[in-house]
Amino acid sequence: MIKALQYNVIALLIVFVTRSLIIPMDHFNSDIGNMLWLPMGAVLLSYLLFGFKVFPGLLAGYLLAEIFIEGGLANIAQHEVMSRTVNALMPLIIILFMRKLNFGDFIKNQTLNYLHLVPLIVIASLATTLTKVALLYAPEQYSAGKVYFQSYVQGDILGAIVFIVVAFFIAKPMLIQHKLI
Repeated sequence: MIKALQYNVIALLIVFVTRSLIIPMDHFNSDIGNMLWLPMGAVLLSYLLFGFKVFPGLLAGYLLAEIFIEGGLANIAQHEVMSRTVNALMPLIIILFMRKLNFGDFIKNQTLNYLHLVPLIVIASLATTLTKVALLYAPEQYSAGKVYFQSYVQGDILGAIVFIVVAFFIAKPMLIQHKLI
């Protein structure tokens, strides 16, 4: 129980910090996403290292970051809560799906297995964005959704690759020491 709590706190902090770091890269037009969405990588790596019980920490990290960015709880829209819930949940569903298909050796022999990891990143990015478009856009907005879709998927993919590769190699000795990989 203590370990699960520790992992949730770590996941919360990682998502909060990565989301806060990319604030300067946020686009003024919400239809054009952040081109380096580091939290996607934080979420994926947290699930791969700590397991699926870190969902509450990941969601809390996203929501706390939005409260911080928006300047208070009163400024958070239902849209943001839905969007961040999808951001935390869809990668989990994709990891479970890929493991069910025996395509889930994302970290193998203490190294990243890019043959499985890159498809995970791409599929999770596509699924997350498609889900948000389906839940948050009205049909008459779908034409504007092309820009949204392309920029958000690209930002998720690039951000996830950058975060996972950099964080994994920086933290690898500690991950080995704590027997997480």
